Amino acid sequence: MRIITNIALYGATLGSVWLMSASQAAAVAVDLVTFDAPSFAQGPSTYVAAGAPQTIVTTPATFSGGVILGFATFFPAISFASAPNVYGTADFGVGLSNTLNINISPGYSTNQVSFALFNGETFAQTYVATAYDGTTQVATQTLSSLAANFNSGYGIVDLQAPNITSVVVGAFGRPAVFDFLIDSVAFNQSAQQAINSAPPPATPPPAVFIPPPPVVITKDDGTEVELELNYGDSIDGKGTLNSLNNIPSVPEPATWAMLLIGSGVVGLASRRGRARRTQVLA
Repeated sequence: MRIITNIALYGATLGSVWLMSASQAAAVAVDLVTFDAPSFAQGPSTYVAAGAPQTIVTTPATFSGGVILGFATFFPAISFASAPNVYGTADFGVGLSNTLNINISPGYSTNQVSFALFNGETFAQTYVATAYDGTTQVATQTLSSLAANFNSGYGIVDLQAPNITSVVVGAFGRPAVFDFLIDSVAFNQSAQQAINSAPPPATPPPAVFIPPPPVVITKDDGTEVELELNYGDSIDGKGTLNSLNNIPSVPEPATWAMLLIGSGVVGLASRRGRARRTQVLA
């Protein structure tokens, strides 16, 4: 996911205040790189399956030294780690570097690089992130004793300087054993700002419920009953039965014929009964 807006930035470095020049104060792009779809497919869950180092090219910067992992094994769900992908490196990977490198794209104006860094080790580890302008170091930050992986150890790197052309991050002292990952890399704003300012998901308009027409049923005695539901102001399709209206039935022609035949049979039987009683009395 990328979020791009145009703003004019003024900032401060640790220990000193700097004012951007007129050209630097021009509109700059604000980007957020999360290594996820649609730009990148879901990566494998292990370093071995991911293979050799992958160079990831995005609009603001190129990432190198590590690989993309998707739903990484033994990597807990942590704030600022957007699912499914992260970018990481480890000594047990396939020829991976002991540092992750962020090289800003030529012509891309950057005065702030911020991201989440996750400790993949089973023990606490200290990490150092350094920003450069060309070959000159312009900012550095140390994340001391990040908790072990199973304790969701992570920290937020936020490097600021008048101009940043590259960032290098690695474990303190560059040990032979290393395992760490990054995600949610923000340019020209902090990772917290980038995550909090992400646009909310689109909310579909409320559904409009159109109640069905009344239902008419016919009872065993031929009487028709109209069932009507009262929905009031509801739009969720839930209503209550509030009206039962008997509708007088109109006999069909066949029904009239049966009634006439029945009446005739009854009348004939009645006359024969009276005739028999008269003969007996005589």
